[in-house]
Amino acid sequence: MIIVDSNQIRFVLPHSPALKLFSAVAQRAGHTLATTDIVLREVVRQHREELTSATNGYLRARRAFNELLPPAQRVYGTPTVPEGARGRKYFITHGVRRFEESIRENFLVLPTMAEDALAALELEADHTEPGLNGAGARDASIWLTAVRAAATRETDSTGRRLPVIFVSSDGDFTAPGKGRDLAPQLINADTRNGRLILKSTVVDAMNAFGYPHQLIDAEEITQRDDFQQVLIETVTTSADLPSRQLEKMAEAEVSVTLVSGQKGRRCNGDGTTLTTISGTWSIQFVFERLPRRPDGHTGGYRGLPVRIEGMALIVEERDQGATIEFAPQMISIAGRDSRVL
Repeated sequence: MIIVDSNQIRFVLPHSPALKLFSAVAQRAGHTLATTDIVLREVVRQHREELTSATNGYLRARRAFNELLPPAQRVYGTPTVPEGARGRKYFITHGVRRFEESIRENFLVLPTMAEDALAALELEADHTEPGLNGAGARDASIWLTAVRAAATRETDSTGRRLPVIFVSSDGDFTAPGKGRDLAPQLINADTRNGRLILKSTVVDAMNAFGYPHQLIDAEEITQRDDFQQVLIETVTTSADLPSRQLEKMAEAEVSVTLVSGQKGRRCNGDGTTLTTISGTWSIQFVFERLPRRPDGHTGGYRGLPVRIEGMALIVEERDQGATIEFAPQMISIAGRDSRVL
C-alpha cells in the first residue's frame, strides 16, 4: 500500500498524467494507492477554495472585459459558469462533489479510528512528535492512521507483513539534516514490524519499488522559461501584495536564480516523464535601472527582491507541452515573510 499525504496528493490529482503513471507503476508493483479521510477533507477544502477563487476571478475579469467593449461584442454567460449567485454556487458545489468522487475512485480512503484521533490530540497537547508546536493533531492523526495500516497489513508467504509506503514531504516526519529518513523518535515496534517506509515525493515512492529514476541538475530546470514563469506567477498570486505593486511587477524586468537545491529526480515510463525538484530561488523584479555613478560604477536598480522556497513537479507527455505544479513553502518579499500553507 502507498499512502499519500496532502502535500503530495496535489501532484497526482485525478485526470492528471502524473496520476496515470503513478497508478500504473503502483499496480505493477502490487501496491494499492491510498490516502486518509483527513487528507481527503483537506484537499477537498483546498479545491473548493481554489475553484471559488478562480470562478470569482473569471467573472470579475469578464465584467472588466465587457466594460471595454460595445454591447454587441460583450461576452455573457457560458455553459460552464452560470450567471447569478445561485448558479455559481451550484457550479462550485457540483465541481467539488465530482472532485471528491474522483479522489475516492483513485485512492482507497482509510478512516481515522476514534482511538487514533484521541491519541493525536494528546500528542498535540503534549507537544510530542509529530504533534509539535501545539498545532499537530492533523499531522499526528494522519501518521497514526498510516502506522495502523502498516501494523495490520496482511503477511506474505514468509510471514512478514507487506510494506506500507507513506509519501509526505512534511518535515515533522523526517529526521534532521538533509536525509529523507524517518525521524528516529517515530520509529517503534509498530513501524518496524509493519514495515512502514517514509518517502518524500511520488518519484521517491516509485523508486522505492524499483522504478528507474535519474538525478538531474536543478540549474537545468531553473533556466527553463516555463519553470521561471510558474515561479513568478506563484509569487504574484500567493503573496498578499497591493494591486499597484502587482501592476509594477507585471511590467518589470525579471531574473530568476537558484539559491539552494542542486539535484532533482526524474523518471520515465509509458510516454510520461516526471521530474521533482525542491529548492530556494531568488527572483529579482527590476522596475528601473539607475544611471552610472560618477565613479563609473553601475547605479544599481529600483526593484523588489523575492525569495521563494518549495517543491515542483514537472509532468511531460510525449508530443505535448509540460505541466508544472509548484507547492510553495515560504515566500520572502523585501524582508518580510509570507508563509504559504
